[in-house]
Amino acid sequence: MKVMIIEQEKTIQQSLFYFMERFNRCEVVLARSAREGISLFGSTPFDIVLCGDRLPDGNGLETLKALMKQNPKLVSVLMTVHGDELLKQEALQAGIRGYLEKPFDLKQLEEVIGNESIKDRD
Repeated sequence: MKVMIIEQEKTIQQSLFYFMERFNRCEVVLARSAREGISLFGSTPFDIVLCGDRLPDGNGLETLKALMKQNPKLVSVLMTVHGDELLKQEALQAGIRGYLEKPFDLKQLEEVIGNESIKDRD
């Protein structure tokens, strides 16, 4: 299973990288900006994308929406430091699979992606 993490904070990026590599033995690719993530997505099929809300060159929600247009089956997770109910509703209405507020427990991430990832592998 291929996972892309689009996140500008290096500490969060590295923690998620380590967790996802161990979770179902995923192949993990890192991107630090919306532009880099979209470029990588265009050349590589990903199953899961974890994306920070605030990126140096854009908005995480809009980035995920663009990626989901290319692959509607994408398991997408928006990570944010803001507990914004409107943003959460917009993300869920757009088909974003998960909405996590930083800092979050990795068990929360596992719950969001776990069931679908395991189902897809069976």
